[in-house]
Amino acid sequence: MDCNDLCSVIFKYGGYWNTVKGQSRIKYVGGSQKTLKFKRGDIDINLLKERTEALCTWIRGHAYELHYHVNGTSPKIYMPILNDNDVMEMLTSSCDSNRIEVVIVVKDHEEYMGFIDNTQSSDMQNFSVNIRSNNDIIVDGLCEGSFAAQVEENNSLCVGSRFEDASSFKQAIRTNAILQNYAIKIKASDKSRVIAICTHRGCPWRIRASVCSDGISFEVRKINSTHLCPGVNRAGNKQASTSWIAHEIKDLVKRNPDIAPKDISNNLETSFGLCLPYMKIWRSRELARDQMFGSIDENYNWVPALRLELMNRNPGSHIIFECDNRNNSFKRFFVSFKVCIDGFLAGCRFLIGIDACHLKSKYLGVLLSANCLDGNNGLFTIAFAVAESESKKSWEWFMINLATAFNVDIEHVAFISDMEKGLGEAIKLVFPNAEHRVCMRHLWKNIKKHFRCDDGQILQKLVWSAANCYNIHEFDAKLEQLLLISPQVHSYLTSLTCKWSKATFSKAIKNHYNTNNMAESFNSWIEEARSKPVVDLIDIIRGMLMEQRSQRKLNSNSWKNPLVPCVEEYIRDVTTRKEHFIIRRSTPTKAEVEGIKDRHEVDIESHMCTCGFWQLSGLPCVHAAAFVGMSHQNLWHTYIDEHYYSYRYRMAYEGAISTLPGKEQWSIPIDSIFVSPPISIRPRGRPKKRRIKNFLEGTKKSKTNHKCGRCNSWGHHRSTCKEPLSLDDENVRPVFFGHTNSQTDAT
Repeated sequence: MDCNDLCSVIFKYGGYWNTVKGQSRIKYVGGSQKTLKFKRGDIDINLLKERTEALCTWIRGHAYELHYHVNGTSPKIYMPILNDNDVMEMLTSSCDSNRIEVVIVVKDHEEYMGFIDNTQSSDMQNFSVNIRSNNDIIVDGLCEGSFAAQVEENNSLCVGSRFEDASSFKQAIRTNAILQNYAIKIKASDKSRVIAICTHRGCPWRIRASVCSDGISFEVRKINSTHLCPGVNRAGNKQASTSWIAHEIKDLVKRNPDIAPKDISNNLETSFGLCLPYMKIWRSRELARDQMFGSIDENYNWVPALRLELMNRNPGSHIIFECDNRNNSFKRFFVSFKVCIDGFLAGCRFLIGIDACHLKSKYLGVLLSANCLDGNNGLFTIAFAVAESESKKSWEWFMINLATAFNVDIEHVAFISDMEKGLGEAIKLVFPNAEHRVCMRHLWKNIKKHFRCDDGQILQKLVWSAANCYNIHEFDAKLEQLLLISPQVHSYLTSLTCKWSKATFSKAIKNHYNTNNMAESFNSWIEEARSKPVVDLIDIIRGMLMEQRSQRKLNSNSWKNPLVPCVEEYIRDVTTRKEHFIIRRSTPTKAEVEGIKDRHEVDIESHMCTCGFWQLSGLPCVHAAAFVGMSHQNLWHTYIDEHYYSYRYRMAYEGAISTLPGKEQWSIPIDSIFVSPPISIRPRGRPKKRRIKNFLEGTKKSKTNHKCGRCNSWGHHRSTCKEPLSLDDENVRPVFFGHTNSQTDAT
């Protein structure tokens, strides 16, 4: 369709006629407008009336007239639209600009206004607000509905309207004021009456309500709904206070307590036409949360009751909290359910990932956790705790409580963690015989941060190759190469007290992982709960663990094979690669398996291969799979460690975490103490929702990666280059003064 065939019709409504002082003419003041586009040939009197009644739903039943502005006239001249001839004249006058301005005038108020009075119909004002505030979408020129009209209907103000109390009445008149785009103030308010007036001087709008005979509810006794004021700016409407917004968004917050302020802003803009600052909406959401779920400070009062309920419903669990002796302020809370401890001891491999993540509620703090993997490589949470910070004292407290929860001496156990402050000392103190592994990903981050090498890619490949070696011979060879490339990194790695290479790991753990992905998975799993206060945080994690255990136990009941599904998939994968090896058998249980690059001894009776993977992980390596597949022995479960059996997996999830009712049904301990919020120095500003990424995760390139375009050296830009240049350099081009480039080339 050609753009010249389109015509923009601007409908103006909700304003009033006013005389120009000292002149014999009138002008249209206030109100709102809506622009619709039509084909010029489709515009007639019926179309204009149809669109007018679609925009002004209140106008039906009233006599009204349409006026159009004669294009090009200044001051503006308005002519009535009575029939199709007037429409043709209107189109003719606007043929140059393709823009038409139409004013809607109600006839039964026109005589009263006399085109000279400033007064305005209450219905007209209400109408203008409904259209203006809801920002309804117009589809093919038709209005699809008005949410604001529904809000106004729910808060209707007329003589005889009743409200529960004075605050409900004030909320209703404030909502109507925002919907109708005017400002009010409370002139008088006490236990028996409330009087509100318009803030504009001379405006007669006024409403009065007083207490009913029951002594509680309020009834509107008198109302004057006529407004003579032009209204207020939407964004600057002081009626939209934080308390009013909190009241209006209660239903939204109840359905979704973590609703984003942006979604609340969109809802307020659609419903009331308000465009409010982000921080005001954020504070209103927090206030609505406090009103519906209790404040964060009051949440700490439930700590003793929560511990009592968890202990009574989960007997044998180790659940304890700690407060400051001086003022009973909250410090720490440790939770370890008995079914989780029993499941860990019965069905999981003894590699425990220890980590901490920062909390995002008002008083911040950290969440300490201990996790492991079940036989199907699923995340298995052993214990978690809330502490004030990540320090040597908090780690010692956590490890002591973890040892108390075990209540047994574990002969072979390993811990893997980042190099957190004080964690290594805490592990040595509480578990002196335990193996301590360091997460290789965090270790490489520290190496890259503190050491430099001419060729970082070769260094990275060597370090990771050494970390992933399964036997000591390959590990020593990688260290020798590392010594030649970077003696500093070699000295740093060999001086570490914790283990970082798979070749040095204990063979009794049956877990070859050298990264702490289990802890990272736990932190990601509870991401939404980390913004909650302590009692809600613990309750949410408890519910997540309860559902997880129930679902996994239900799924395992349908397993028909003796091995867990992940091992079945692993076996299918390694058997597809057995054809690439040459097998030379020595005895029925021993053979040498030769590949393209190496050769290894395999003893299927002792579950041993010189590559080291079988002994470390408990799963047959590809060399053992080639030998077993040659002998056509399909009883794979006889060559796999017992921790990968289905029955051990079911033992890990035997028992259930008990359900818990709402707070209103919790029992309060007789000797309960009043737990106050923790004493912490909170940083300024709103708590950050996103983790601060380390330098390895950034997308920006470092300065050393930039190549100078002048001297071709690395580490600086062309504009700051101070390196001397000579004609011997390949990229230096001689310049002969007094000659152009073409002359230079010719020379």
